[in-house]
Amino acid sequence: MKLSARNAPWARAWRRRPLGTRALLAALAAAGMATVFAAGPASAVVTPPSPLKGAAPGTALVGGTNLVMAYTGTDGSVWVKDVTTGVYTPAGGHLTAGPALVASGPAVVVFGPGTDHALWMTICGLDASSCSGWTSLGGKITSKAGTVFRGPGVGDYSVYARGTNGAVWGRDHSSTTGWGAWYTTGGALYGGTGPGAAFIGGHVWLLATGTNGGVYVQEVGVSGFSFTGGYSTATPALTTISGALVGFARGAPDNAAYYHRFLSTSPGWHYFGGAFSSGLAASSNGAVLTYTFGLGTNSEVYGATGNWTGYPPTFTGWGLNT
Repeated sequence: MKLSARNAPWARAWRRRPLGTRALLAALAAAGMATVFAAGPASAVVTPPSPLKGAAPGTALVGGTNLVMAYTGTDGSVWVKDVTTGVYTPAGGHLTAGPALVASGPAVVVFGPGTDHALWMTICGLDASSCSGWTSLGGKITSKAGTVFRGPGVGDYSVYARGTNGAVWGRDHSSTTGWGAWYTTGGALYGGTGPGAAFIGGHVWLLATGTNGGVYVQEVGVSGFSFTGGYSTATPALTTISGALVGFARGAPDNAAYYHRFLSTSPGWHYFGGAFSSGLAASSNGAVLTYTFGLGTNSEVYGATGNWTGYPPTFTGWGLNT
């Protein structure tokens, strides 16, 4: 991967907005699936456990303003953090990998693999400081999931993960019809790694680490996986910025963070520092800012903001975010 680092002061361009989500939580949680995991109780003061070693965190921008990060604790429970306020919401559950997040109106939907290797989900509302019970989406997955909001409805999103055959498997959720069946997009993913996902140009795109350690990109339903020129042994992240796909990955063998804007004018992977023991997660405001998270070598969550008003982008230094 090519070296090209930039740093700038930590950008905090998001502002907290009052959210009203109790009714939405009830409606979204009524999916007709058995609830097994209990959500954590609402609490003004909580003490989260340390992050699960090697389990990449998740992130989403909710309502266009609220930056959210979540991680799996050492006991398997999920903790959802409003990065602006620093307040944690205990989501409960018992995951074997890091959580994946997608915004759905004024709520955030959290996905992850349970101890039975099925895909599980819960829905959290930040203003209520509470999450719904966990429900199973079935399947047999072997990685952290990747999620993407497709729109235009608040319930139009998709989730993807590595199956037991090493290929990517996904399910689509619709605001009008609910969950569709499982389907595969193919591929052969590196053991324990999952795909990153983003939506642009009317299509879902995936970024994944192959069995040879190469990082590959796919336009779902249009093409197979194509090599991007980078190498990793962890789960990559994918988001969009100013009309372009942007990928983030933990490089191999140096375990630092790299980014790739998928345009002909900015080819290749570029270094922006850090030292990570997990894959990376990323979200964006869709215009000029990206937010990237990963576990450092001390298994704590670190975050960095990228400003894409120019190219190459400028990045803050990696800051502790647990």
